[in-house]
Amino acid sequence: MKRQGFQFKQFFVEHKDCAMKVGTDSIMLGSWVTCPTCNNDNTPQQFLDIGTGSGLLAIMLAQKSPARTCITGIDIDSDAIAQAKRNMADSPWSEKLDAQQTSLQSFQKREVEQKFPLIISNPPYFNSPISSEEKHTQKRVQARQTSELTHQSLLNNVAQLLADNGMFYCVLPSDVCEAFIEYANTIGLQLIKQLTVFSKPNTPALRELLAFGFEARALCTDSLTIYTENHQYSADYKALCKDYYLNF
Repeated sequence: MKRQGFQFKQFFVEHKDCAMKVGTDSIMLGSWVTCPTCNNDNTPQQFLDIGTGSGLLAIMLAQKSPARTCITGIDIDSDAIAQAKRNMADSPWSEKLDAQQTSLQSFQKREVEQKFPLIISNPPYFNSPISSEEKHTQKRVQARQTSELTHQSLLNNVAQLLADNGMFYCVLPSDVCEAFIEYANTIGLQLIKQLTVFSKPNTPALRELLAFGFEARALCTDSLTIYTENHQYSADYKALCKDYYLNF
């Protein structure tokens, strides 16, 4: 039976058991992230993927990170974690990857002494009541809405888990990112990089890729358009994702 998922250059991500499927948001985010170099003390680096789903972002980090790196993906969905574990085990970097079923709040309380130099998340982004009792619809809405993990709760926990010189990367719809950035600033997380994404030329901004840290730096901003007017992938989008997309 054909597996349901997405073939990348160096790995395959199956997503049939995940509420949120492999999508452009995560592919862009994982491609955009810059991994820190190895520690001078030769201890393994610890990265964290919040809301790992199929494990895609964690696996993308595994591909681009130094050898002595351990990446933990967490999610509250048992089916997603089971899927992530299989995808991680089948990837070329299985020794670097781990998936745990837990909420971010519980994880932070348990790992109170752990500090991560890199945290990544494709977080929930809208408030919406569940309108269907069908299981898959419920799980998809739960994965996307902020009732289980508000943006303030996400940022508060990230601030506790992020290393002093660490970076937190996320992707959000453009129309909700201003409040997110403002709240992050109130708890000491400074916006360091921002990539504004447009679907096509002459259309409203669609997504914002954001990078935060505790250390104040000059803000670096840029923009990206995914498609040309002829609905072909743009040269900039291909350049961003070329290490992952099979046909780029």
